[in-house]
Amino acid sequence: MAVSAFDAVSRMAPHAHGNYLDALRHGDGLFHEHDITTPLRLAHFLAQALHETGGFTVLRESMSYSAPRLMEIFGVNRHSAGVTAAEAETLARQPEAIAERVYGLGNPRKARELGNTEPGDGFRYRGNGVLQTTGRGNHKRMGTACGADFESNPQLVIESAYALKPALHEWTQNKLNARADKNDIRTITLRINGGLNGLAQREAWFKKAWSLLKSDAEPVEAWRAASKDSAVLRLQKALNDLGASPALVTDGRYGAATRQAVKAFQTAVGIVADGVAGPVTQAAIKLRLATLRGA
Repeated sequence: MAVSAFDAVSRMAPHAHGNYLDALRHGDGLFHEHDITTPLRLAHFLAQALHETGGFTVLRESMSYSAPRLMEIFGVNRHSAGVTAAEAETLARQPEAIAERVYGLGNPRKARELGNTEPGDGFRYRGNGVLQTTGRGNHKRMGTACGADFESNPQLVIESAYALKPALHEWTQNKLNARADKNDIRTITLRINGGLNGLAQREAWFKKAWSLLKSDAEPVEAWRAASKDSAVLRLQKALNDLGASPALVTDGRYGAATRQAVKAFQTAVGIVADGVAGPVTQAAIKLRLATLRGA
């Protein structure tokens, strides 16, 4: 790699917190332990971490949200909390009350998911550290994996001696090296975030990280360095069957030409033309292929 993780973050995130920088400075052994040993894998890991921590400046989720921001993140039809406009006005800028309402006992569904069982757990186990570990259950699970009692002492998650460990265990448990090898930032984001929140910002961080971490022998476009993805290969063949013009090279890599072909198909069938072959697009392709073959 052209530079180390520490050097890359120092350049990309000039205001990074000292705890994180110290963890990265001494983190090479941990990265090797988790087999994050290629520029593509490390760039994807750092992109997620940089987004989750606001450029490594956020240690704990503040929860001090304004009413509009509460609605944007935790509002009705956006989050299981289903915060209403009236509630948002009442809760605004009250971190502990907000955390209890959205992560704690004020949101029973989410509390069960996070393992929050006691009053105050929502705030006590709010987003924490490099990948914002959230919930009593996750603190306990990650503590067991890291050999530390994060449940009793959540503050340990952000100490430099431990800061990378929960994030790297989460990365490994989610088998994200395999997705990084295929340059699949959407799946990585879904497994880290549970949704696609901040995808554009994660992609921007990734591009910066890749430009610093890649060797001179590696291509400027990260997708060219990716391994073949059988799902992308099937997509490319399907688009060719549907008359992609120009015809796609079926290399199993989701590059600019594949994205443009997806956009062209989406435009043709009247769905959002974002160049992403998500579930709606995949269903439309399947339907068109069935119609074509039936004819």
